Amino acid sequence: MMEMTKTNSSKIITRIKRKYTKEQKGDKYLYTGLLLNLLLLGERLLIKLIPSSFSVSVYISSLYYSMIIFLLMFFLPSIHPLGKNKIRSHITGLCIAGSFIYLAINYGAGLILKNIASSPYDLSIRGIITNLLTRLPETIALILVTSYSINTVYKKTRYPIFWMVVFVLYLSVLQVNYTKLSIIKSFKDLFIFLAQDILPKISLSVLMTVICLVGGSIPCICYIGIIRIFQFIFPFLPSLPWVAESVIGIAYPVILSLLIWEEYKILSHLIPTAQKENIFSFSAWLIFLVAFSWFVVGVFPIYPSVILTGSMEPVIYPGDVILIKKLTKEEEVYKLKEGDIITFKIEDITITHRIKEIKSDEAGNLSFVTKGDNNDTEDSWIVLPNDLRGTVRNVVPKVGLPVLLIHSVNNIPEGVIGY
Repeated sequence: MMEMTKTNSSKIITRIKRKYTKEQKGDKYLYTGLLLNLLLLGERLLIKLIPSSFSVSVYISSLYYSMIIFLLMFFLPSIHPLGKNKIRSHITGLCIAGSFIYLAINYGAGLILKNIASSPYDLSIRGIITNLLTRLPETIALILVTSYSINTVYKKTRYPIFWMVVFVLYLSVLQVNYTKLSIIKSFKDLFIFLAQDILPKISLSVLMTVICLVGGSIPCICYIGIIRIFQFIFPFLPSLPWVAESVIGIAYPVILSLLIWEEYKILSHLIPTAQKENIFSFSAWLIFLVAFSWFVVGVFPIYPSVILTGSMEPVIYPGDVILIKKLTKEEEVYKLKEGDIITFKIEDITITHRIKEIKSDEAGNLSFVTKGDNNDTEDSWIVLPNDLRGTVRNVVPKVGLPVLLIHSVNNIPEGVIGY
């Protein structure tokens, strides 16, 4: 009996020692990952410590990130992702396709809206090579550190989910352009900054985390690298309204993350093969994202707009969303009649009021007198056909309240009662 007790005690002690040794190794990997992430911040400190011109500082940054890449590739132990080689190849293919779909969505919206601007990058052969050599090392280093950190904490630590969330948030913080903070002067500016910069960066960090976890660094480098290279070499880039940019930047990485994770589970036989039809649901979500973002920015014949004031009460209230049908043909202008609610633009102000009177000169040219239903007098301006944007076809109550909240009455120009 005494011998059995001693044997059981020794087994328990052995297990405790093994567990303690495993936790020690896990902590070692965790500390390594944290140190690597801190090294990503070291470049900014290095630039401040070494005074130099901008042209020299980009080469210093490139050299610094190249050293991090060299360290990860040749000195630190390899930490493999969850997916096997065949799965990694499949994930790489998804990421390459995903990057081109992302570019197609943005450029398609830009072309249709005619919101295409000249590239700010130097497009000479020397300029392109310089951009690739000085900017890609930062991207590759960031992805390699992310892959090492995420796979390390997932496999080696006691609280993998907690540490993965920490690294996602840290990765997001690294990518934010903080110079925009200096131009924030109102709650509206802050809201746009969050929607256009912060949330898309978090969404992208989630995507990078999922890719690195199941496929490693190669597919993630392919996804980010293709988008960055295209930006460096293409002479024209989309310049979308912030609403569309936010919708695409937030939703697309999340949808692609879910698709990649679902594909990994199918290929790893974690879920039945019969559930592959889920891919079609993700495709449907992707189509919905594209359609919704294009709808918001006015690609389709009917587009939405938020009413900010009460000049059209009780028909339309502040915070309501109106659906506007564009007037694209001259015949449609001549079909307008008194009582129709139209949206038009006076200088830089978009207004939605009702037609009170239609005037026609000797040549048959039309002009419109308008009035808000809740206003005492007619508008002081005359609306010409070139000012028209469309007719109101429907009203969706209160959907635009979040937009209404970020606007101030002070932002409404004097003399204008409704938009």
